[in-house]
Amino acid sequence: MNPDSKRKYQLGIGFAIFAFAVSVSYFSVVEADTEDTPQYDIYLVIDVSGSMGTCTDGNYSTGCYRVEITSGSPIVPAKRAAVEFVDTFQLNRSSDHRIGLAIFHGSDSGNTPIAKIIVELGNNSKNLKQGIDSLYPGGGTAMGDGISIATQSLWEDTRPDAKKIIVLLSDGVSNVGSDPLIAAGIAKDNDVTIFSVAYGPDADVQTLKAVASITNGKYYNASTGQDLADTFGEIAGVLISPLSHYSSRLLILIAIPVLLFIPTIERGLTTMMKRAEDKPVERIVKPKRTEDKPVERIVKPKRTEDKPKAKIGKLKITCPNCNHLNRSTSKVCAKCGSTVKAKITCPNCNYVNRTTSKFCVKCGSTVKGRVT
Repeated sequence: MNPDSKRKYQLGIGFAIFAFAVSVSYFSVVEADTEDTPQYDIYLVIDVSGSMGTCTDGNYSTGCYRVEITSGSPIVPAKRAAVEFVDTFQLNRSSDHRIGLAIFHGSDSGNTPIAKIIVELGNNSKNLKQGIDSLYPGGGTAMGDGISIATQSLWEDTRPDAKKIIVLLSDGVSNVGSDPLIAAGIAKDNDVTIFSVAYGPDADVQTLKAVASITNGKYYNASTGQDLADTFGEIAGVLISPLSHYSSRLLILIAIPVLLFIPTIERGLTTMMKRAEDKPVERIVKPKRTEDKPVERIVKPKRTEDKPKAKIGKLKITCPNCNHLNRSTSKVCAKCGSTVKAKITCPNCNYVNRTTSKFCVKCGSTVKGRVT
């Protein structure tokens, strides 16, 4: 196969994988949206008491006579977090989820608690954003009434296949209206789950934790505006399964790199194979094994101390009178005339033996034919 045909073949495989991934992704989205992903009816219940704004006349401890919204007011990041929460659900593209907006605060006199629905349950994100933007702080904190009014709306406008959720945000202590814990109990009886968020340092943490626990929800703490945005994003992530939201794109994400890098992968593999083929193979030649001949060990006999050897010469007779050496046949000393008898002196122990002796009588050494 020539290089051009080979490249076309590779690209064809890549596009086939990509087309398969797109088709599977499409059907997985439909299946996840229609069967696997829960449907939610959600109420954002936001505290808009005076502490969510900025006191410009007086103070909150002794009495605030004028509350306004400034860049540093707590309600500003709260509005931004609520808008981002709504955008996460993409309500204009799907009718599976509905979101409503409710608020709670108190009258100026602090005697009549006020909690009301700002936007009914629906999938119109534009209306929700306009309702969020219209929020203005003032009055007390009627947390129980906020829970109650949202629970009533979820019960009256319920869908049998939808889960009912309240996302409750408060920055203070409930000081007017009904008891939040009693309201949470009623919510539980109506299958409403509450995700409670304590916003800022003065929030009633214990009450918010209890409200979430009673309804089998979850409690969150947000110290700053950024924390609040992150918290709302986390709650949205819990409600919208990341698997159904993103796994439908997984095959596409895999197919694109495969499609783009097939030529590079192929070249790399080809280069590696070529290098492996070109590399000389080093053959390890084992030396031929020859049969070793048995080594003949030369064992030297133990060396014994040789006895001194006597010089072998003619047998002579020593004269006992003048010590003259005479022939062995002499009977008389040739020098002094004394009578001599042939005897042999042992060269080892000097014992005088007879001339007929072959061995010394005393030590056993050989004496035959040795010079005395």
